[in-house]
Amino acid sequence: MKKIFILAAVALGLVSCDLTTDPTTTVTDKVALENFEGMDKAAAVTYVAFASESWYGLDLQIYPDVMCGNCVAGAPLNSGRGMNWQQWNFTASGGFSVYGSAYVNINRCNNVIYALKTRGAEYLKEEGVTQQDLDNRMAECLFVRAFCYFDLVRWYAQPYAISSTAAEGSVEALGVPIVKENPAESVLDKPARALVADNYEAILSDLNTALSLIEAGYTREGVKDVKCAVTPAAIEALLARVYLYMQDYENAEIHASNVLAMGYSVATASVYPNMWTDENMSANSEVIFAVYFDTTESSTLIGNITDPDEYGDVRVSEDLLALYEDGDVRKTTLLTSADHPDYLWPAKYQGKGGLLAIPNVPVLRTSEMYLIRAEARYMQQNNTGAMNDLNVIAENRKATPYTTVSFRDIFNERRKELAFEGHIWHDYKRLIGTEYQGGATPGEMMVRNDVSSTINQNVAFDSKYWCMPISESEIDVNGNLVQNPKW
Repeated sequence: MKKIFILAAVALGLVSCDLTTDPTTTVTDKVALENFEGMDKAAAVTYVAFASESWYGLDLQIYPDVMCGNCVAGAPLNSGRGMNWQQWNFTASGGFSVYGSAYVNINRCNNVIYALKTRGAEYLKEEGVTQQDLDNRMAECLFVRAFCYFDLVRWYAQPYAISSTAAEGSVEALGVPIVKENPAESVLDKPARALVADNYEAILSDLNTALSLIEAGYTREGVKDVKCAVTPAAIEALLARVYLYMQDYENAEIHASNVLAMGYSVATASVYPNMWTDENMSANSEVIFAVYFDTTESSTLIGNITDPDEYGDVRVSEDLLALYEDGDVRKTTLLTSADHPDYLWPAKYQGKGGLLAIPNVPVLRTSEMYLIRAEARYMQQNNTGAMNDLNVIAENRKATPYTTVSFRDIFNERRKELAFEGHIWHDYKRLIGTEYQGGATPGEMMVRNDVSSTINQNVAFDSKYWCMPISESEIDVNGNLVQNPKW
């Protein structure tokens, strides 16, 4: 009903930018939330943070694959990008930076959520504004806030299997701080790290509340691509992923099935090569939620560092290539280079309209829902159901169908299908402390054979590197924070 804006937070104000026009207005936070239109703009800004290069614009989307063996950085091309990830070269003084970006966005969400709770009656007095309008905006901000906390806890805390059994009061049980919604309180508050269990409880609460509030079939009006804003399916899909990380396989299966029942389907082998470069993803049944890039709003280097005719720092590893069959479309569509014929590069970020800096970045996909459900079914002793789900992927990628299924099959299918999308580091990590640590074998290390450096070539699962350090600058500001072990 209203025009939709994308905003970027600057100090205490907001710089607004219509999705169809150039930036025009600077408004204070108070003014931005004093009416429905301002609140609606502030709700829309929460999507923008995901497009930063420290988030899904680059770092968290491609570099985890460099860390864990799907990709190699710096060989044969090396402009210096990605090498600290290749070598797991992180310190408490630098190298990993999503913490601050996530909390800035959590505060944006909190501002809107708090305004809806305290000013909702005022918004309803405006012409044409309904309770469902308010509920939809609340659902959007709850979803985005949950996503922010989920990314924080999975990078900065122990995996759920470890933290949920850690001794009370131990740092292994600690997650990330939970910030108060009231800005008058949160601006001066210095929250300590919550328990991982409390983080997950808050994430589930936000997502389930969002699902109960959002209108069936809701999509934001006025956006250039509806797949880049929250829908009921996106909430269900994130719930499926969260429950998988918690090893609550019953609920993971339920929510993955809910998404698939909404009409989403896996891209066929003929559609797959083009789904990453389509100008608009709204008609693509494979994509559930994505990060939007546009020449007037945002760009990234992810296309340049995965293209051998540009920087080309990040190529496909021989370790990953060995998992693909020759006819698999996921292999046949990889990029080649006449100058370096012995290597291949990822082809998922070639950009819209041929613009490398303006890619589609799907974050939640239908194929992931089948893979989540396959794992959940396998863990519940439904091997036939798990095999059927894997075969939906295999048959649409021109790969040989499965006749039996093992956990290694599921792990490797995730590795092949979700390659270059930032999943593999988390897949290794979330299995630490379980029977399937490392993807199949108890005690197995994360091994990289094809790697341009011996530094951290193989990373044991008791290494400090599976829990990113909280920046020293954050600890300097908030003395209530406790650093992760060995940092």
